[in-house]
Amino acid sequence: MPWFTWWGKAKTSPKSSTSETQSHENALVALSNVIVALGTAKDLVPIDIAKGVLSTLSSILTAVKNTVQNKDDFAEIIGRCRKMGSFIERTTCGKSEGDIGPTLVRALGELKSFLDGIERIVKEKEQRKLHFRFISASVDRESIAKFKEQLDSFLQMWDIELAVDADMTLRKVDGKIDSVDTKIDKVGMGIEQILQGTVLMKLDEPDREPPPGPPPMFFGRDDLVRDAVESLGLKHVVLVGPGGIGKSTIAKAILNEDSIIAKFQGRRFFVRFDDIDASQITFDTFIRRIADVLGVKSARLGAIKTRLAASDVLIVLDNAETFQDAVSGAGSIAEAIDDFGALPSVRIVLTTRNTRVSTNLRRAIIDVPALDPGAARETFTQIYRTDGSPAVIDKLLKDLDFHALSINLLAHVATENRWTLYQLMSAWEKQQTRLLEVGDGKLRSLSVTIGLSLASSSIKQLGNDARHVMQVVAFLPQGINENNLEGLFPTIPNIRFIIDALCRLSLMYRRADAYGMLSPICIHISNTQDARDTLPLDLTHVRNHYYAQLDDEDDEGAWITTEDANVERLIAHDFSQATAEDVKSIYQACQRFLILLTQHKPRPTSLRTVILGEPGRTFHLVDKGASSCVYRLGWLAAALSDYRETINLFSTAKRLFAHYRNHNMTARCLEQVAKQYSASGNVSAAEQTLQEALNLRREHHILSPDDEARINLHLGDAMMYKGRPQEALTLFTSAREYFDSTGDVSNIAWAAACQGEAEWYSGKYAAARQHFETRLALATRTNDNTGRVWSLRWLAIAEARDGHYMEARELLEEAFTLASTKNDVDNTCRVLWYQAALTSDRGDFDRARDILTRAFGEMATHGWQSADTTAMTNDCSARNELFAGDFEKAKELFLGVLDSCDEISDFELRTRSSRALGEIALLEGDIAGARQWFTKAKSLCDETGTHPDFLYITNEHAQLKEEHNGWKLFLEGRLPSA
Repeated sequence: MPWFTWWGKAKTSPKSSTSETQSHENALVALSNVIVALGTAKDLVPIDIAKGVLSTLSSILTAVKNTVQNKDDFAEIIGRCRKMGSFIERTTCGKSEGDIGPTLVRALGELKSFLDGIERIVKEKEQRKLHFRFISASVDRESIAKFKEQLDSFLQMWDIELAVDADMTLRKVDGKIDSVDTKIDKVGMGIEQILQGTVLMKLDEPDREPPPGPPPMFFGRDDLVRDAVESLGLKHVVLVGPGGIGKSTIAKAILNEDSIIAKFQGRRFFVRFDDIDASQITFDTFIRRIADVLGVKSARLGAIKTRLAASDVLIVLDNAETFQDAVSGAGSIAEAIDDFGALPSVRIVLTTRNTRVSTNLRRAIIDVPALDPGAARETFTQIYRTDGSPAVIDKLLKDLDFHALSINLLAHVATENRWTLYQLMSAWEKQQTRLLEVGDGKLRSLSVTIGLSLASSSIKQLGNDARHVMQVVAFLPQGINENNLEGLFPTIPNIRFIIDALCRLSLMYRRADAYGMLSPICIHISNTQDARDTLPLDLTHVRNHYYAQLDDEDDEGAWITTEDANVERLIAHDFSQATAEDVKSIYQACQRFLILLTQHKPRPTSLRTVILGEPGRTFHLVDKGASSCVYRLGWLAAALSDYRETINLFSTAKRLFAHYRNHNMTARCLEQVAKQYSASGNVSAAEQTLQEALNLRREHHILSPDDEARINLHLGDAMMYKGRPQEALTLFTSAREYFDSTGDVSNIAWAAACQGEAEWYSGKYAAARQHFETRLALATRTNDNTGRVWSLRWLAIAEARDGHYMEARELLEEAFTLASTKNDVDNTCRVLWYQAALTSDRGDFDRARDILTRAFGEMATHGWQSADTTAMTNDCSARNELFAGDFEKAKELFLGVLDSCDEISDFELRTRSSRALGEIALLEGDIAGARQWFTKAKSLCDETGTHPDFLYITNEHAQLKEEHNGWKLFLEGRLPSA
């Protein structure tokens, strides 16, 4: 998509008036005439310095003519330039260097320096327009007015010089030359006074280094610049952050702020120290570098201080960590900076990776963070134009930790290679390090900018211990918890000192109770090695620490919520490096990790591929532990409500257990597959699979009373779907009696919940409520959060049925609090579905929409990527729109739900959606369309074994109103003919 279409239709500029057009043409003619005149004068003038002035004047006007859009504003400047060329020609034509006075020579030099400043400003506009063709290149009128004022000063000086020259000629003719020298002295003093007023963009010395221009791209840092500029009113500023984070860019932006330019004008200096190693820094090299930038010929401390004391000066010392870490003279350098900063006329900005600023300056320390996501996206897309998915771009930038230099490098690589976004993502996944090394220097290579930090003598003094710590932190995605330092590094007695040093040098950072490392630094540390100092990655102690925690059965395992990615990365790495002797312990750790993840932080995991290999590849059995790990993956998928994946994984685990003749676990896998079939509405498949499990247990004589009771609960679920709640209740009651006898609280609660549903659908609401209350009491006693939420939902349904709306709302609010406190997104959304249904039933459709929007917000906030949860939320939205009478919107949503059913294999949801579409067709008078949808729904019921009257058995919130009776009429054969 072209960039301009993002902001809507482009606006067209109003047509210029005739007078404006004539003025613009006049300006072009004047520019052309003066440029020609200056070229002619340059050919006539024999003096080099005069030629240089005329050449610069011509260059400025040419750039204005070709680039600057507000040419008309330069009208007076054009006139001054014409006069300037004329005066220079008259003053110097026919003369040699020795024929003109020293004051005029110096004035020409000062004029050349001043004109160079104007030329830089205009040329920057020209370059900016070349790079960004859509940018309007113009020079602000305030700057133009300053140019005019300074040119007037020089013109005044030439008037005086010509008057002196004419007076001297007359006096020679009259023989009156006695007072000429005195008059010349007075004129020279006048010229000196004028020269003192022309200090814009210049110093007394013409060979000093000019300040850098503003950054060509600058997004999301305005607040930092504003804070720095405000601080500079009272004190010095230190910008602190890791390499490549953007400190130097911010410093350049500060130098080019309007208020800074107005105050310091040409006395703004930028001193680089990034191109020199700390081992090469001495006090003399430090002073020499500053003197060169200031234009001070004498590299002495006294001479520099004299220059700095003359008037207000702003000086940036970039990459200050270089001299802070100097092998020789660090103390003297710090004292010199203190001396500079003590001068009332001086303000200093330091950029450094080292948080320990070894000076006594009164300073404001500003931490430079990574770019915010919006600014990162602007930076990236300003360089790399793409109409690719913003979500894909955001993920890529997040992988870079929004690190400014890395974003810039990657965008340039993509642009230079003309990659599509897909090609860029593919390249990034395969060769991250190479993509961040695109040239020489710290602005073109991540390794160079990070290498500056790693080459620090502070790091070298810490030896291999520091390098080992960095390798471990780079390996662990979530960094290292402060409480685990001694456990992860038991052989490093000074571990906390090393961590502090690495944080001080911005190679690491602290967040809450953990220490981390920016992603680009991790990439560099993990994928590159210094050939002169190779240190292999040693994870022995890391493995011992985490595997011991996983083996601790007394530990409830809540710690996994903050270290899950670390453990996952370690297990995946161990599988890739495993020998036959190692594999058993790795599978044990993996199984325990998956149990904790399911209990405390259910989310997708990459370990599926690690254990089973890529889809389509033959799995080679390595150890019995593989079957248990796949079984636990199935439980994790079930916790994520991913029916298809759950069935897949339990079926795979069944084959693996069968290979090792573990018949008990083979049967358990079959039971779990049946449970998923039942939950998705495929009752026939559920019954068939349960029968297979029973036969297997009977065949191998492993059908215990516990197994039989558990299978009865599953079979009862199937009976419910088949429309036989009384038969189901018999099975549930039998199982409940057995579990009561064993005291198995978990299964008692499960059986009570099943009994409650059976009683409810049998119309025995009071009995059902008692079972729901029993389930709630047991869940509260065992701290079963999911059981409490489920019970509160059903009790709310019971209250609503009795007309107790406020009581139902309060129960659902309690359920929502329980689910959201545990970050249980699935149950949080389920509660919101019931809240929306209750609200919609009472006719408050707008509030129901708000509640469902909140459900989508919960999924987005927690990164919940469940197609099932998304489809169900859309189903609730469709129901609300149907109740609101917006049939078109309801139809659109139900059709979308049907499409998603193909992905999630939810037969029950597909059947309900088809029935709802039939009701909408009937309400719209489309009897033929209604019959088609109802026929499809009935066909699905027949295929899955679901009774047509029990479509909403596990989703009471999706129930339609009694007035939506098309389905009933169809089943009874009373639907009108088309």
